[in-house]
Amino acid sequence: MGINEELYVAKKMNFVPATRIKGSKVLTINDEELGKIEEVMIDSERGRIAYVVLACDCFIGMSCKLFAIPWEALKASRGDYILGVEKGAFKTAEDLGDNVWSLTHNDLTSIYEKYNVPPYWKV
Repeated sequence: MGINEELYVAKKMNFVPATRIKGSKVLTINDEELGKIEEVMIDSERGRIAYVVLACDCFIGMSCKLFAIPWEALKASRGDYILGVEKGAFKTAEDLGDNVWSLTHNDLTSIYEKYNVPPYWKV
């Protein structure tokens, strides 16, 4: 089976390659762009997507604000992802910076609670 055929089968079965998720836009509930998915973080012990790294306010020559978003808090829509927040939700929020790459389940607990998503490792 060739790559195109594999993508067709994966799409038909609702599987999406991580490379297709990376770079996707994240929109608000009002269809306004919040940012882009910078990375998909996998919990290798449990075989689950733990969270995605959302990059906001990226400007040429400047660093982006980085946030951890539970995968379950996002809803796929037309090739983008919708997060149930208003545009201003991240304007004053403190970003995680380089800490976003090394979060633990303890760190993620409050993030999951913020988005009203039960932590998958506690279920």
